[in-house]
Amino acid sequence: MKRDILGFLLVRRLRQSPAFTFLIAALLCGVFAGGLTGMYIPQANGSYVQELAKLVASNAAGRMPSVRTVCAGAAGTFGWIAAAGVLGAVPGRALWIALLTAVRGFLLSFAAAAALAQSGLWGIYIAFVSIGVSAVFWLPAMLLVGTAALEIGAQQSRYFRAWKQYGGLCLLCALLLLLSLAWRLLAVPVLLGLF
Repeated sequence: MKRDILGFLLVRRLRQSPAFTFLIAALLCGVFAGGLTGMYIPQANGSYVQELAKLVASNAAGRMPSVRTVCAGAAGTFGWIAAAGVLGAVPGRALWIALLTAVRGFLLSFAAAAALAQSGLWGIYIAFVSIGVSAVFWLPAMLLVGTAALEIGAQQSRYFRAWKQYGGLCLLCALLLLLSLAWRLLAVPVLLGLF
């Protein structure tokens, strides 16, 4: 098999895998549940979810991130993908990775819907800038790493050693995650601070 430096041939093969379709279905279930919950719950007064919705909406402070924010953002961005990679080694990997993907989809959709419910039209802008554009980068990385984890776990007895043949994919996903993190830390505060 021809070897390519950024794993584009591997990405193509993983996209055609049934595991990839399975993870997309899990993600869409989470997105649907998060959207419904995010639109409904913030309307209840005095709830913790309403406070969370206000926090999402108040992300429009327009300040540059602190070191603590950078560390938390990096942990959040890379943590989900690392968790998907590690869960491929445990028994019941398909269930755990699908659950992780569904939870990530739920949180994505909930945050966007909560911003919309809390701030109206301004919430659409907040959700697009702070959540949507970032998801364009991390979402493919999560689906690809989850699919690779399912395939490696099903075929290999030495799970972590088998990731060596997926080095190009890991590099590509790391670049996507760095773009997502850079967007969240550098572009989002500026764009939200414009209005």
